[in-house]
Amino acid sequence: MKLLFLVILSLISLASANLYGVWQTGNTANFGQISTTAGQATYSLLFPNFTNSLPGNSAMNNLTSIFTFQLSSNGVNFMVTLNVEKNKVISFVPLPTTELVYGLRYDSDVNSLKCVISEGNNTWLVGEIDPASGSYDVYGSVEGAYLGVGLSTWNHTYYVVTATVDDVTVTSFDTRSGQNLGSNNLILPTGVTSGPYDLLYVPSLDVLVGTVIITDSNGNSGQDYALIDPESGAVKPLGIFTPAQQVNVVSHAAHQTTIYAAVNFNAVLKFVTIDIQNAKIISQTAESTFVVSMGYFTNF
Repeated sequence: MKLLFLVILSLISLASANLYGVWQTGNTANFGQISTTAGQATYSLLFPNFTNSLPGNSAMNNLTSIFTFQLSSNGVNFMVTLNVEKNKVISFVPLPTTELVYGLRYDSDVNSLKCVISEGNNTWLVGEIDPASGSYDVYGSVEGAYLGVGLSTWNHTYYVVTATVDDVTVTSFDTRSGQNLGSNNLILPTGVTSGPYDLLYVPSLDVLVGTVIITDSNGNSGQDYALIDPESGAVKPLGIFTPAQQVNVVSHAAHQTTIYAAVNFNAVLKFVTIDIQNAKIISQTAESTFVVSMGYFTNF
């Protein structure tokens, strides 16, 4: 299949940008800079007739300035890899229609892209995938409904969170050897009805942060951020959002102790900046662009 995509250089200086993302405009997928103050999206690459097939499923390698995500066209998913510094497409690879690839995360120290692949019947292969070819190596497998992944570059561990009727489990894999390091059940506090989802590793704090769904006594339900301890199983909601706000976190990225997020407040989209160390919102502004994936780069 011949791939046609239009590359347009942005009028701004991309070398000064840090936060990048992927979003959709009509039938065109966009990649570009996201303002960290206003959330304004400015495209630098356009992919006509492609859509964001798996929102939130992206990975960034800060050391190599690489950003990988998925697009789809005519029922086929493609793994797209860009060099953000050079504003250049590195690879654009079709994936088998029988395989759904989730949980993309780079371990920059070993320069490998981790993933989970659906085998059907709530079975998930865990391993690493070559973004240039789509071929993959399998470390092992996990069972249950897929909730999310996280990766610590500090201890080189890839965390996969799954759920069954009875338990929410985090399974750990060594990103260098692929060894299964074991599983722990997560302890969801009262009021937390599901999650955690879309885990972020915050290196400056050496913590994993994810989103959980909380329901209050009035029946209101929405997402909040929570700290996740894979060793003890503790899940600690931070109280940044309340169930009454009916929040849904669309996408996010971390830099030092700050999280930048596109957040739906009861269908009102906002760009929110969060101090995760002190568990408080720094700023929020109206957001007109539905950014489905983000990554923050500091290496150029």
